[in-house]
Amino acid sequence: MNKNKLAFLAAVLIFNVLISVAQPFTKADYQHGKLNPMRTCFDVNKYEITLKVNPFQKYISGSNQISFTALKNTNKIQLDLFASIQIDSILYLNKSIPFVRVSNAFFISFNKKIKKGSKNSLTVFFSGKPLEAQKAPWDGGFVWSKDTSGNSFVGLACEGIGASCWLPCKDHLSDEAESMLMHLQVPSNLMGVSNGKLVGSLQLDNGYTQHDWAVSYPINNYNITVNIADYAHIHDEYKSSIYGFLNLDYYVLKSAEKIARQHFVQVKTMMNCFEKYFGPYPFWNDGYKLVETPYWGMEHQSCVAYGNNYQNNKYGFDFIIVHESGHEWFGNSLSMNDPAEMWIHESFTTYSESLFQECLQGKERAYRYLLEQKKNIKNQQPIIGYYEVYYHGRKDNDIYYKGAWMLQTMRYLLDNDSLWFNTLYDFATSFKRQNVSNKQVMDFFSKRTRHNWTAFFEQYLFKAQIPVLEYSLKEVDGRLELKYRLVANVKGLEMPVKVNINKDALEDIFANSSWQIIDLSYFNKSDFKMDVGRVLVQLKELK
Repeated sequence: MNKNKLAFLAAVLIFNVLISVAQPFTKADYQHGKLNPMRTCFDVNKYEITLKVNPFQKYISGSNQISFTALKNTNKIQLDLFASIQIDSILYLNKSIPFVRVSNAFFISFNKKIKKGSKNSLTVFFSGKPLEAQKAPWDGGFVWSKDTSGNSFVGLACEGIGASCWLPCKDHLSDEAESMLMHLQVPSNLMGVSNGKLVGSLQLDNGYTQHDWAVSYPINNYNITVNIADYAHIHDEYKSSIYGFLNLDYYVLKSAEKIARQHFVQVKTMMNCFEKYFGPYPFWNDGYKLVETPYWGMEHQSCVAYGNNYQNNKYGFDFIIVHESGHEWFGNSLSMNDPAEMWIHESFTTYSESLFQECLQGKERAYRYLLEQKKNIKNQQPIIGYYEVYYHGRKDNDIYYKGAWMLQTMRYLLDNDSLWFNTLYDFATSFKRQNVSNKQVMDFFSKRTRHNWTAFFEQYLFKAQIPVLEYSLKEVDGRLELKYRLVANVKGLEMPVKVNINKDALEDIFANSSWQIIDLSYFNKSDFKMDVGRVLVQLKELK
């Protein structure tokens, strides 16, 4: 292992220790966020969920049949469900088994040891009033609303808080169910829409209709969603020149059907661009859906939540469609293991917005888009969050905008667009439908680009501050002298800066921690130009 990598790993260790001291967490927070032996002893294979939603009473009831493989010999496992939802019973081998609830977790004890490698299944029956989101999607829970005709309009978003706010499950991002079946029961005058492909509907005897949705790919828990309304259904297809036809399905309020048919045409353009940059849509067999929701939006896998009122931004595209759909590649397909590394989801997806602009209107248009995002960077805390604990309380949106600019800076440093885009494509496709860690990301980009990014990642991910380029201009013996250096929190960081050494042309100089001096070929300070606009650094002139 080289010195740079050792230094990086040491920095990660120190960082984890410091943040655990700086931020107080409860025992329940660690219980939710940490992988203890009662979680690591099994791997979830499938969720089969039966969910009855009563929108009039804001009440849910149902069951989750959890199929899993034992990874170790065990007689006890942990599952998760908020205390506000009642566990009615748990069945294993057709018999009720004991469990103990502790905060928002529950622990199941088996009467005999489950052997490593064995396939198992248990069913948890539950009921209650789930958490109601006050400001979805930023806080989690169900959204109970009405359309303009007075019909129930229900949505669910639980990215930050986790699926256990309504569903008994193994609520840790490192373990995704390999497939899912949702039996969604809703009042018969409404339509229930969930992830994946609609495989059947059944009229029940109680005034409810069951809609069955099948997911054939791995899915993380917070992506499992519920949408209920008096929907109109629009079907379309995207034709890939390489991969064939992809089903596009849109579920919108009936009052919006006409405008939705026109507005959602941009989905095909987006699919074509993202396919070019990141590979084919990763959930091809399940199809792609946009579903109108009573909140702004969320990246639910193969069931993207849309609530942006059919509005394009000044760049001519609908931000919610493009951003939330970008998550199908980064977040839903390529997924993090721990919320501390949420940047893997949000930074790449935010950067994909600018690439969508580049695909349609060129590199400079994409750069102007990025410049507007740059204004939102706060540098208040590191992009990396708190590991192995239930934490989503970031002070800023730097995992979005600073993360996107980190990628823009990497591209500029690499100075090879063919290599950059091939690396992005290979990154998205190599880890398709897999969980990935921060270290794997760092190692992949270093190996694929043949460039050591260790110091770079340590600075931009683990430090709140960005590098500062200090410089001064002085007249010395009738000539103009430029003195400069890069002030950073880590050693070994180097940054290119465009300067007009000669009066007319800008060229790159490379700043590092040492002071460097360059004689300029002109004598007027007013002729001096320096451009750091393409990289994420702060400029500071010393007098």
